[in-house]
Amino acid sequence: MFVLVKLVVAVLSAYLIYRTIRRQCNKYLAFVIVAVWLRFLLSAFHTITYDPLIAGFSINALASIGIAGVGVLLLPGNYFRLKNLAPIYVFLAVILISGLMNREVVGLINVIVKWVFFLVIAGGMFLAIRSTGKDIALKKFLMVFFLPVTLQILSVLLGEVKATEADGSASYIGGYNHEAAFSMIIAAFVLTTGLLSPTVIRYRGALFALGCVLLVLVNYRTSILAILPMTAIFLFTSLESRIPQKQKPVFFIFALAGLGLGFLLLSYSMQERFADIFVFLSSWQDLLKAPMYYTEKEKDIFSARVYIWAQYVHAFVSADWINQLIGMGPESWNGVFKKYAHNTYVSYLYEYGLLGLGAFVFAVCRFLILAFRCADRHFAWLLFSSMVGFLIMNMATMPLWNIEGLILYAILLGSALAPLPRSSVSGTSHFSGQNETAGPEGKRMQLSPSGRSQT
Repeated sequence: MFVLVKLVVAVLSAYLIYRTIRRQCNKYLAFVIVAVWLRFLLSAFHTITYDPLIAGFSINALASIGIAGVGVLLLPGNYFRLKNLAPIYVFLAVILISGLMNREVVGLINVIVKWVFFLVIAGGMFLAIRSTGKDIALKKFLMVFFLPVTLQILSVLLGEVKATEADGSASYIGGYNHEAAFSMIIAAFVLTTGLLSPTVIRYRGALFALGCVLLVLVNYRTSILAILPMTAIFLFTSLESRIPQKQKPVFFIFALAGLGLGFLLLSYSMQERFADIFVFLSSWQDLLKAPMYYTEKEKDIFSARVYIWAQYVHAFVSADWINQLIGMGPESWNGVFKKYAHNTYVSYLYEYGLLGLGAFVFAVCRFLILAFRCADRHFAWLLFSSMVGFLIMNMATMPLWNIEGLILYAILLGSALAPLPRSSVSGTSHFSGQNETAGPEGKRMQLSPSGRSQT
């Protein structure tokens, strides 16, 4: 029954995507829109697209490889030479070394394809924002969420539910395969809506609120925690802009009190879902031990995540110094542990060692700085808080292991690379050695090695 609903919504979304890319849409933005929409479409029909088709590759995998390849051919070479992407290349170099030295060739290929996918989506978003502006690009990009958002709303109305939690709670995920990946889609919808300027779309606040409600209905607590920083900044800036200057000190006091009260109400209303988090925070010192010393009760904390982390960390500590330095290899956990690490930092420590984890942390911190340096302070705070939320998400799941999570982070990175920093807006350029490339719509753009373009 719900498959027919999917087909109808899929056809309608295809028509809307076609109309979106036909009207004032440069090739880079069109590429990002079609690529992301195609991923969401294929994932909706997971019973077909997840099974191996050719040489062990599923339709989803083949589509991801194709998107990565098309993106590499489409994007200008100057984009891949941006200095701001250097931290990612250092991280990828460690992955390459780890994969070759540990002979994890299959895992290495899988990981490299995913990160190339990430780079081309981020690059397409970067060039789209550079040529059309942030609001036009993100507004058009919102159309890719019509399919998953509509399917989730219909799943609520039609009672299409997935009961997966031990506490009996249910997840409404629109007929998609897993709540983790679907929650990243809805989180991307929330963050994209929040990054738009207040006057760009009429019902921005209502769409943002709808996205938050839908994310709660997905019932994946890690993603709910991830949007809290952005939600706090969104509410604060939305209200602060309407307050007269002389009344703002009082507003700040009430705003802080309101945010604290809101957090307490959220914690109380979902205390069963978040109880393990408070247990972990209150007794984390007692959990720093080898996995064999965990009691049966301790193994269940945080849906067994803490116990899983202990297994990975114990294996890392027990390894020789070479493996502690470069890790065990990409996706080397597969076949060693029953479950993936449910924590990006723990997984990267095991897979890529101290060098890989250090390179990754340096890269994401560099991108946080880029976000905070945006000239538009309102946008800078929203983007910065979105990235902080994404890094929080990585503490209890692995969004960068899923294509949907890579799409989410690519949106944020593309948005961070595109705006000029405050020092550039003042009128003096501090870049040298610019390389000029043809921008969309025949416009000439100059991409500097630092990652900022000048027109």
